[in-house]
Amino acid sequence: MARMGTGRVAMMLSALASAAMISPAPVAGYAMAVPRHDAVHQAPPASRDAADLSAFEHKAALLHNLGATEMVVTDDLPIATWESDPDDPYPAWFVHHASLLTTFAPPALRPFVDTVHVDRVQRIVAERCRVLAKYGLKGVWRANEPAVLPEAFFVAHPEYRGPRIDQATRSRKVYFAPNVDNPDVLGLYRQSITALLQACPEVDTFLWVTTDAGSGFDWAPSLYPGANGASDERDRPLADRVVRFLVNAKQAAAAAGDPVRIDVNQIAPRPWMIPTFSPDVMEDIVRQLPPGLAVNGKEGPGGRPFDTGIIRGAADPFYPVVGLNVPDFAPEPASNSGRRGYDLGDAESVEFNYRLFKATAGQPMATASQRLAALRRFAVNEVGEGEADRLIAAWQALDDVDHYLDVLNFGGMLRFGHVLNRWIERPMVPFPLELTAAEKAGWRPYLFQAGSEEAAADLSDIQAMRMYEGWGAHLLFQRAIELSVPRAESAKRAMQAIAAAASGPAKRDYWTLSAERVQALIYLLRSADDMVSYQAQLDRVNALGIKPEAHPVLGTQSDWARTDMIDLARREIDTTVALRDLLAQAHGPLLDLAPTSAEETIMRLGPDLPEVLERKVRTMNAHWRDYDRLFTIPNP
Repeated sequence: MARMGTGRVAMMLSALASAAMISPAPVAGYAMAVPRHDAVHQAPPASRDAADLSAFEHKAALLHNLGATEMVVTDDLPIATWESDPDDPYPAWFVHHASLLTTFAPPALRPFVDTVHVDRVQRIVAERCRVLAKYGLKGVWRANEPAVLPEAFFVAHPEYRGPRIDQATRSRKVYFAPNVDNPDVLGLYRQSITALLQACPEVDTFLWVTTDAGSGFDWAPSLYPGANGASDERDRPLADRVVRFLVNAKQAAAAAGDPVRIDVNQIAPRPWMIPTFSPDVMEDIVRQLPPGLAVNGKEGPGGRPFDTGIIRGAADPFYPVVGLNVPDFAPEPASNSGRRGYDLGDAESVEFNYRLFKATAGQPMATASQRLAALRRFAVNEVGEGEADRLIAAWQALDDVDHYLDVLNFGGMLRFGHVLNRWIERPMVPFPLELTAAEKAGWRPYLFQAGSEEAAADLSDIQAMRMYEGWGAHLLFQRAIELSVPRAESAKRAMQAIAAAASGPAKRDYWTLSAERVQALIYLLRSADDMVSYQAQLDRVNALGIKPEAHPVLGTQSDWARTDMIDLARREIDTTVALRDLLAQAHGPLLDLAPTSAEETIMRLGPDLPEVLERKVRTMNAHWRDYDRLFTIPNP
């Protein structure tokens, strides 16, 4: 399917606005007090939900065979597109979370949500929980709380407005979570929990994240806009607020006849971030909490570890590449509660992870040597004794790549760069602000950029972090890629050799596809290096401000920076063409692409990526003479 032109993009944004019943333009950052009504849109085909339920049941059956006791019910629920805003990318961070108050909206909130979407999600959750009951599994509800609510709700009920929770440099509008000190808001949570447990009594564990992606407590010191909240509650200790919130949720569940466990975790603070829960606050919280409630994995009242029981399968750390499963070589922590769940990963990883868990069940994994021995036995199951060491070497090489990229992790580099910043789609040109609307139509609507067009044109400006900006950052970035690519190449060669030695066509195709996925990873790594290097050189040249000679004398050679930028552009074109060709001939999916153009989002690439890559190449080839305006034209 072809990419949308600017007219179709405008039509899409208009349709989204109509579907979500977006209020008129807000005044001073606030929407008008007009409740949202049922969105007028075509419901997704029933076949989609049926297929999703079938996939969920398949996972449940596999977990049951593994002896699991629980399963997450909130993974891959339909995105709340009604919360999206065509004028602001920030909701992309929370529309995929199943917040309690909007997913099981109490009567006071229903006029302000898209009830078509809400009723659909409730139906899906209820059907999933019937599957859990069939296989004797308990449900885990994983989301963010206290979560953002529609602005119109707060305009209608200003007494319920809690903290502002958006990240101000990444949002154009402001977003608020409810004030959980307000008894009425706690009542809304009780209604939501009651409704959830009536639909899905199998849920007995809530795992919540706070202070990230549209969530937060009043007056938490770590809130992105700074500590803020309801003025009357400023002096209430944060520990008391959190304890009251958690106890309220537990009491609501008990009243519904379904005891639950809850663990709320702060977003892990990076060095520049303030923790949500300081050591003193943590101590105060844990001391007050009854058993079954925890903060940051410490359960009250004594602070014992809160055991979720969920064990991750092989990592797939290179998104948007899919199905590149890398077993963890670190020792496996023991479960102390008798609970056990398994994270089987995305659709491309489920079968691999099932085989991994099945093959290593009951084997000692507490030390690195035990873990390695167990993984080798699994490798023998996968490829036979003769190729097992080669497969272990491939996994270790990819594990090394993951570790090398950790230094660039301000959020996964490949996800933030190639998806949120659309490196994979956007052209490298010396004057990006001069690109036409047609040249930008394919990627600009999906670029996570809340700043100016100048900021959006900067390849290194990712959500206002600019973590890869400057010559020094470029050199460090380049070093990480320089270490990663040879290790990825080694893994690819190993998988190609395994494919060549495979005993049948199915196994041969599987390992061929695995090698193709590693090749896609290599192309993304090279492209990322090109993008950061190009922007660093472009910034350097612009800062120098050297005017090109109008009439270069005979014998004038190409400037070093000119040669470097043109070489980078040519390498990016060649890499883009190679990736396009690989996508066309691959033995299966390589990248996570939305199934339809309508489902492409800031967080997910579209299905027409090969055509987008062709447009990128055409655009870059159309701008070769632009370099003449930056540099003196060589006249050798």
